[in-house]
Parts: sequence; structure tokens; C-alpha cells
Amino acid sequence: MSRRNWMLPAGLVLAVGFLPSLAQATIVWEGKMVPAWPDLQPPADASKAFALLGPIHLFPHPSGVVKGLVLLVDFSDTPATLSKDEIDAWLNTKGYNKYGLTGSIRDYYLGQSNNVVDYQNEVHGYYRAKQPKSYYDGGTSYTRADELWAEVVAAMDAEIDFSLFDNDKDGRTDAISLLYAGGEGTFGQGLWPHASSSNIKKDGVTLNRYMMTALHTQPTNYVFAHESGHMLFGWPDLYGVGDYCIMANRDADTNPVGINDMFRVDQGWLDVVDIDSSTNATYTTAPDAPAYRYVNTARTSEYFLWSNVQPTQEWVSLKGGGILLWHFDNSISGNSPPATLQLAVVQGGGTRILSATTWPSPGTAATDFFYKGNNSEFSATTKPASSWNNATASGLRIYDVSANGPQMTFSVGTGTIVPGSTGGAASTGGASGAAGMKATGGAIAAGGAKSTGGAVATGGRGTVISGGAVSSGGAATTGGSSVVASGGAMSSGGKSSAASGGTVSTSGGVNTGATVGLTTGGSATGGNATGGNATGGSAIGGSSLGVAGSSPSSGGVLAQGGSNSVPVSSLGGETVVSTVEGNSSGPSEGACGCRIVRSEGSRGTAYFFGMVGLLCAVFRRTRSPRRRRPVLP
Repeated sequence: MSRRNWMLPAGLVLAVGFLPSLAQATIVWEGKMVPAWPDLQPPADASKAFALLGPIHLFPHPSGVVKGLVLLVDFSDTPATLSKDEIDAWLNTKGYNKYGLTGSIRDYYLGQSNNVVDYQNEVHGYYRAKQPKSYYDGGTSYTRADELWAEVVAAMDAEIDFSLFDNDKDGRTDAISLLYAGGEGTFGQGLWPHASSSNIKKDGVTLNRYMMTALHTQPTNYVFAHESGHMLFGWPDLYGVGDYCIMANRDADTNPVGINDMFRVDQGWLDVVDIDSSTNATYTTAPDAPAYRYVNTARTSEYFLWSNVQPTQEWVSLKGGGILLWHFDNSISGNSPPATLQLAVVQGGGTRILSATTWPSPGTAATDFFYKGNNSEFSATTKPASSWNNATASGLRIYDVSANGPQMTFSVGTGTIVPGSTGGAASTGGASGAAGMKATGGAIAAGGAKSTGGAVATGGRGTVISGGAVSSGGAATTGGSSVVASGGAMSSGGKSSAASGGTVSTSGGVNTGATVGLTTGGSATGGNATGGNATGGSAIGGSSLGVAGSSPSSGGVLAQGGSNSVPVSSLGGETVVSTVEGNSSGPSEGACGCRIVRSEGSRGTAYFFGMVGLLCAVFRRTRSPRRRRPVLP
């Protein structure tokens, strides 16, 4: 499987500052401060995927059990005050609640990822440094921090197999944290908390990414979780975003805010409903339910994304709640206020207080949200207006936003909403995972001009129907099969077929877990396709793949199988479907249960390459299948 090179060059340092209520973070690249890591910027060609469904994976996206390494250090003038066992418990124990914390670091990432990432850290130490802490706090820039790093690695090498922390077996460790006794020191100097990279090689791997931070007198979650965001996921610091992401302001040190929903959707941690210009529908949304995305079709690296965010749990410090709207533009490199930001909060009150300031204070206000009583519409004529960054009209209209609350409704579109066209209720669906964490799933119907029904899925399977889909017959799942119908397609007992302008017979088994047949302009009788332009789909290790025919299909498209199905689409532009079912979690990397995938490619079988080739010929675009969310212990 191909991987994008996310390695950080030696000398790159990312530091997090610690002024009250602010995270004065900076990235130092070749001696200069920059707003984001240049080598971790979303690749230019990644924007092609925005028109498709599901996660885009602009950034590294670990899944499963991800192992980190923690090295404990103290000094002759600053001895340790926290035991190794206490630090281990703070990092790894589910339900950890000492020192005012509402969970461990492991809890934080389990919750934010909806059980996709189980971040566990192995703790070693304490190591007593050769020099007093006052020595390492001095020097020029981070030179003495580099000295301590090399010293600790050499001293602890005999007791650690560093290769165990190369989660994806790419020859590089992914997350090493050096935690030192005492306070932080002086900003931009010595041991000031920062993330950096190294070329040191041990046990056959390069000790690539690491961070340093202070232990103080008690554990706090912000810095460790923030720096882990840099190390594991490559996220930049979000200047000008206020308190709406852990990668932004340092609003709450002990129990920090969550991760913004744009990053979560990109990782595949949160489902997304794609809206388009033909969508006219009303939706119901709740916290941690699917987000909604509207892509600039003329320049697909830009989009709006919104969701319901309420001041509860990790967001309890927010000054309000409602629909929180983001504007992402991949053509912009990072966030450098007061210039236009790569990722910005569209403030409901019509101001640019957040995006005009590096460290906005206050970093949150009730007027930042959309809701009845503040601002219940976002369109071409409102303030703020729904224009793209180049001042052209987006065509997006969000209106009739309800009063703020845990269940909110809003409408989308510029035309008449057909009675009964609700686009499906927002739901996290699926089964509950470990420690009560939610596993996202279920089906989302993104509306469409003629949507009457929506989709239904079971057991945590996720189906997304892009806005503008015509679903006149509704969608159903029977026996674990997912079917989307727009003209009479049916599924019975796990057997499936799809027809365009023809008829379907359920007496024959078109698909018995091995093959999916699609017809365009013909009929299916007894499981045999006649008069159609394409029949495709084959079992690969229990997976069923279906591809659309070579002629426009207006009768709906179906992808169904025992495991994973690749996206399929009608050439008539009405329906795009991506289905994930229960037996596969994507391309395999041996028997390893934990992995960090830099960039997903093909499945590695000749057949699949053939399918991808056909899809490319039809759509001129491809996307990797979505991961199954694991239920973790």
C-alpha cells in the first residue's frame, strides 16, 4: 500500500505556549515561524476527492490500537513528584477521574474518534538527567532540549525496543513523549513544550516524531492531547479559531475542548451528509451526529461544513451552542490572521472577531452560532454571506434554523421542499462501543429535490446518499444488504439487483454474497441480466464490489456485499452511494491490529485494479473505501 511521506525533517520544532487561557503555539521551520507544517499540508491533488462521500484523509489517520512511548525525566534540582504508576493511570486508564480530570488521554481520543483510535502509551523511567533542570532551561532556542532528547534516548535504549512504536511498520516511530519534572520555563527556549523530529535510529526504526512537555505537580490533558494531535495526525495549530478546537486556543487545561468536526470528518470519525445545489430538504441534527458539507463544484478544494455543537461534556466551556459553521479552503496554506484562513469559523453574528486575531479573547460567544434568535439563515443576501473566498456566489442557502438545543432542525435549498422530504433524521446509529462510547453509523439521506423516505441501516453500517439523490422508493436493508432504489430496485434476503428503466425479479439470486449484477436499460429475471451494458462485481475475500454500467442510469444504483463495497454512482448524476458493512476494515497490513495509514491506495488485487480502472474511466475520480469503526475493548 502506498504511503505519502509525512516525515518531519530534523530541525522542525513545534511549540505550544502557556499564557493563561491561550495556547501561544508556533511552528519553527528551518529557523522561521510558519503557521503550519509545510510537509504536512494537504496535498494539492487531494481536493479532487471532495466531491465524493465520506472521509477524505487529507492528514494521517491512525486507527485501532495506536501505541505511544512515554519517557519520564527528572533532575537533581527538580525531582519527580508524580509516580510512574500515577502517570500510567492518567494516560491509559478508562474513566480516570483524579485531579479534576474527566477522563484519561486514552478516553479523550476514544471519545473524539468514536472508538476508531485507541491511543495507549507505554511508560518508562524515571531517568535522572546529567545536568540540573536550570541548565536545560537555558541555551539558545531549543538546543538544550535537543541535547536532553539525545541523552535520554541513549540512556534508556537498553530497556526499550523502539520498533514496537512503529505502528504502521513504515520504519518510523509515530509518537514519543518526553515528560519532565517541574514547570515549563521560558517560551521558545530550552524545555518549553514543543513537538519536533529526530533522525536518531534505534532497533531498525527512525525515532521520527516526539514531543516534550512539563509534568507540573499534577496531570492535565490539554498539552498532551494537543501535541498528540500534531504527532499522530499532522494537524496544524489553528490560529484565529478561538476555543472551537483543541488545536486552537488553550481554553481549558485540565479538561480541554474537543476536536473540530472538519478534522473528525476528514479522519472518518464522524459521518457526513453531502449537500449540493439541487438539495431542497429539512434536516434534524444533534451533537456528534453527522455533519453536513457543501462543496464548491468549480473549485472542489473549498467547502462549508456545519454541525450541532452544544456546551456539554468536552464543550462545556463554550459560551453558547447551536449550528457551528466552518469554511475550509485547501488553496490557502494554514491559518495566518488577519489574512483569510484555511479553516475558519463562520461567525453567526456576522463579525470576523475570531479570524482577525491570532489568539482571540474571548474565544467563544453565543453569537458565533446559528440559531433562531441570533441568525437563522446563511445565504447570498445575509450577513455573513455564503460566498466563496473569491467572492463568487456559492448557491448555498441554510434557513429556518430552529431554536438552540440538543435537537435542532434547519432547511437547505432555494426551491420548494417536497412534503415529506426531511432528508432523514440525524443519528449516530450503530452499536455502542467500549465505555459507552458511540459508534457512528446508520444511514443518512441527504435529501434531494424528490426525496421521500430516506435510508435505513442496521448494526453500525454507514450509508450516505449525496444531496440531490432521487429516492422515490426509499431505501432498505434486509439481511445485512444495503439497497438504494430510484425506480424499483429491491433487495431480498441478502440478494440484490439494480435496474435502470427495466424490471427486477427477486425470484432469482443476483447476489448471494459473491456477485452483484447491474443492468442499464434492460431487465433482470431469475438473477440474469439481459440487455444491460454492464454486469460487474465479484467477491474478493468475501467482499462484493459493484460498478455502474457504461450508460446513464436513472433507476438507482446498488452496491451490496458481505463486507465492503466500493462507491458506485449513476452516470445521470442523481445518486452516489458508499456502503460499509461489517467484516472488513480496509486494506490489510498483515495481522497487525494497529496501523497508521498515510495515504490509502488500492486493495492490491488485480481484480480491484480493474474495477478502479473502470471507475476512473467513468468518473475520472476515485476514493478509498471507508474504514469500519472497530468496537474496542
